[in-house]
Amino acid sequence: MRRCVIMIVALLSGLVVNAQNEQLYGVYNGSGTLAGIGTQKAETYDVALHLTAPELAGLEIRGLDIPINTSATGLTEYKAWITKELTLSGGKNVADVASVDFTPNGKWTSVRFAEPYVLTEKGIYVGYSFTVPSVDVNNSSDPAKTPLMCFPSTETDDMQVHTSRSYRKWTPLAETTLTAGRALAFVVRLGGDRVKQYAANFSAPDELDTYSLTGKQKTYKLTLNNHGVANITRIEYDVEIDGEVAANYSKAVNLKGTYYGQHTTHSVVVPAQEMAGSKTVSIRITKINNEDNEDLQPATTFDMAFLAEMPKHKPLMEEYTGGWCGNCPRGTAAMEALTKKYGDDFVGVAYHNGDPMQLAMATPDNPSGYPHAYVDRVIDTDPFFGTSGGSLGIENDWKTRQAILTPATIELQADWTDEAQTAIKVTSTTRFIRNLANSPYSLSYILVADDLHSQSSRWNQSNYYGGTNERDPYLKPWADLPATIRDLHFKDVAIQLSSAGKTTIAGSLPAQVQALQPYEHTYTFDISSNSLVQDKTKLRVVAVISNTLTGEVANAEKASVPSTPLTGINSAAEAAPVARIIYTDLSGRRLTNASSGVCLQTIVRTDGTRETQKVIRK
Repeated sequence: MRRCVIMIVALLSGLVVNAQNEQLYGVYNGSGTLAGIGTQKAETYDVALHLTAPELAGLEIRGLDIPINTSATGLTEYKAWITKELTLSGGKNVADVASVDFTPNGKWTSVRFAEPYVLTEKGIYVGYSFTVPSVDVNNSSDPAKTPLMCFPSTETDDMQVHTSRSYRKWTPLAETTLTAGRALAFVVRLGGDRVKQYAANFSAPDELDTYSLTGKQKTYKLTLNNHGVANITRIEYDVEIDGEVAANYSKAVNLKGTYYGQHTTHSVVVPAQEMAGSKTVSIRITKINNEDNEDLQPATTFDMAFLAEMPKHKPLMEEYTGGWCGNCPRGTAAMEALTKKYGDDFVGVAYHNGDPMQLAMATPDNPSGYPHAYVDRVIDTDPFFGTSGGSLGIENDWKTRQAILTPATIELQADWTDEAQTAIKVTSTTRFIRNLANSPYSLSYILVADDLHSQSSRWNQSNYYGGTNERDPYLKPWADLPATIRDLHFKDVAIQLSSAGKTTIAGSLPAQVQALQPYEHTYTFDISSNSLVQDKTKLRVVAVISNTLTGEVANAEKASVPSTPLTGINSAAEAAPVARIIYTDLSGRRLTNASSGVCLQTIVRTDGTRETQKVIRK
């Protein structure tokens, strides 16, 4: 281990960058009220910040600016250090690059290392240590119990803590009980020729949002990052599409310098494109305060899909209900109304609780009250009134989700696997509207039954609307029914799930997807022991595409289970009559018979079977 002696210890009442070619780096950026946190014990503290950003390579670590809890007196053995790995020896932190003893005297102490350390792309740990010799056990507000200075922030991913008694191994700050929603306030003093006066760039938009309809401009809220020491008051930038400048802008901004990576949000418009296809978009900052942009990466570049048509988004409505719940009929009323209004475009599922239709497997959500509903598992609301509170207000929530561009569409088919009808094979074909290098999407399936009923009192439905003067047109039919409904025929009931809760089927969709490439997946429901299968002609399956990072449903589709097994129709002569023919484009959008070009033709027969193939119509 190499130890260094202090060259300079500057005691500051606030952070000031006054050396040439220097700036500060850390989660703390000069704002946010500092407060002490700690383990409440007498022990040694070690805290570390992991510098991993590749754009920092080539900059020099010259020192640390460390906030001190001046109310906590008597603290000893202050050290600032740099290390390639977080290492403990005999329970003590060992720094393998540099270590500096210092004595604080004020709210901030600026500590310099004898020799600057040049950052590489491998990253480095920087940190500081001190010892709390004793605490007043009879004084709950003893400052020595909370000696670490932190500030409100959730950006703690690169922060680690070790103490001699409470956290004897290096532990991520977020996994400790030291603080909730607070981050370490110390910062790194960077220097060298790589420090620039005028340097900035935009962060790329979310990969899942890089598409737009042709003929319409796309507005992004992008993060503008200041990598220079100068305050930024104006930027000029170009938007290039496939290497050609499509627009240029000059905008006033208000973004401070001093701290590396200070940022704000800025609206960036990508001009409309008339031709569909995937194109390369580059947003390049050319000028800052009328000076040339010196950033090493002045442009952010990404692939963007321009779509001729909006792929169909079918939001998933999940209702949580129960026979004991007197208000729950309004959820049933809403599901029936939306099914009648939107037909195949409405995908609804009812999960029962506390009655014979309750699933043994965990449902996607566990609402605190009934009735309840979730739309695409992101809108949490009443299944009838919705978030607006009006009659059938849930329709507005459903339409809000329907208007959101979906990243993928699904074709779905269900078939019996055997003559005895003991298992249902589900086949889904998913197509994405653009390439995704790191797709978070995955599939799950729900088996749904209609017309479930029984004369047993355990199947009774409580009905608080019965016998009332309810005038709402959707709820009035329930006012004509008794307060306890016997032998009600329930619809949309989830009777079997492919996955518990919000989990999905691992590997059901690839991690890297190509635009419009069909990804087929199969799953089989074994219903041989499912007591909720009352009528095999009234079953259907629902396919769900979920974002595994957020839990959000991206799209859904439903398909009826045919009345007879496929094994009974082995030739064209035996095929059931054609009920209807559906044409869709490659993104799943329904077409008319007059449309021309490449499309998908789905033949739906009277027995519920479907046959889909790609065709060219003139």
